[in-house]
Amino acid sequence: MKLVYDVIEENYDDTTQIRTMTEQAQMPSGEWLIRTTLYTPHHITMDVTHIRGKKNKKSLFKPLR
Repeated sequence: MKLVYDVIEENYDDTTQIRTMTEQAQMPSGEWLIRTTLYTPHHITMDVTHIRGKKNKKSLFKPLR
């Protein structure tokens, strides 16, 4: 199963050179995955949160355009 993620937040700090990106994807079951990735000059970390939901096709958050 391939999920399509929408970027809902993206930040970059020039001073610390840290970038964060938060994305959301709806699973076929109607549940949601929220993925937050933190990029630093030395590390990359990722956190994925599973949210149970209805089969509503409406996004949890408004994606960036």
